[in-house]
Amino acid sequence: MGLRLRKAFLLTRKELKESLKSKEVILIITLMPLMFAVIMPLCIPLVNFTVPTEVFTEDDFESFPALVPYWDELDSKGRFLIFFTMIFFESFLLLPMILPMAIAGDSIAGERERKTIEALIATPLTTGEIVLGKLMTTMIPSVLITWFSGIIFMIIADLSLYGVIGRLVFPNMMSAVLLFGLSPFFTLITTQTMLIVSTRASGMREAQQLGSLVVIPLFLFILGETAILVLLKAYWTAVTSSILLLCTIFLLLINLKIFDREYMIASVRG
Repeated sequence: MGLRLRKAFLLTRKELKESLKSKEVILIITLMPLMFAVIMPLCIPLVNFTVPTEVFTEDDFESFPALVPYWDELDSKGRFLIFFTMIFFESFLLLPMILPMAIAGDSIAGERERKTIEALIATPLTTGEIVLGKLMTTMIPSVLITWFSGIIFMIIADLSLYGVIGRLVFPNMMSAVLLFGLSPFFTLITTQTMLIVSTRASGMREAQQLGSLVVIPLFLFILGETAILVLLKAYWTAVTSSILLLCTIFLLLINLKIFDREYMIASVRG
């Protein structure tokens, strides 16, 4: 197993170098974190300045669950700003699904377009080693960029809100669970879906378009998980994590089954 992992890591290193040569990949992994981690939280002060305090009453958020430990100490404007910030953070969690679509789409469909995948298939690597190498090629940069961007988001959001409510919003249990606990699952599921689609797509554009269909149900899952964290107990996250783990195992088995070397070579030569 150690030898197989070493081969998969060697493939990952080679694939990462190739992916970083793509201008489209570089553009997406640069602009998307900038938009989600910097521009989005910088909009929070604009909301504070543009939404008048008179709009809210004490009863507006009376039925809301406590989003932060000091929820009861806040006035209606402070509660709205925290609610608005949490919505932004949920939107930020689109990032670990957008990044894999760019990287994984280039990994197989892009190689077929460039007609370089035949050389990979001809190597003595097993199907499992190729699939594992492809998964790590996407997972490693996507997860690291997401975690780093999430920390930047939290810092900017805290700086934006501290002058208004006098308290830090981040880090909190919800953000920690979503960012460090569940976002890698979102990345892995998106990556595996992209690999499945890429093996049959005619090109990288088609692979990205088909793979984007997985983003909608995953984002709905994020909204549901947020509700679980707010309304129920944190240990319910273990249940949802188990569901995601089963999904990743199921998708991995599909990847290993449909990765057809002969079909790949025929599609390039055809």
